[in-house]
Amino acid sequence: MGFTGLGVASTRFGAQTMLDLLEGVETERTQLAIGSKEAVAVFHPEPLRWLFIRFTQWSIKRADNNEGQRNLWLRFLDVIGLGFRLLKVHYPR
Repeated sequence: MGFTGLGVASTRFGAQTMLDLLEGVETERTQLAIGSKEAVAVFHPEPLRWLFIRFTQWSIKRADNNEGQRNLWLRFLDVIGLGFRLLKVHYPR
């Protein structure tokens, strides 16, 4: 499905995982969900993809600024398997 952000490290990781899968080699990478499950969604062409990514980035930033409180959009992404699982962080007051 692709990667967002700079994507250099993510793309390298994805390529190494793909090569392991093509060679039929079982590695730690191929045991992860990225190597064992099919993609659950297809991103639509621009500008919808851009809007999806920007809204998701805005939602993550908002959660960061709101003591980790996730909005409905981020919770929806979690439910369909596209979310960003965050550790519960207790911020000092």
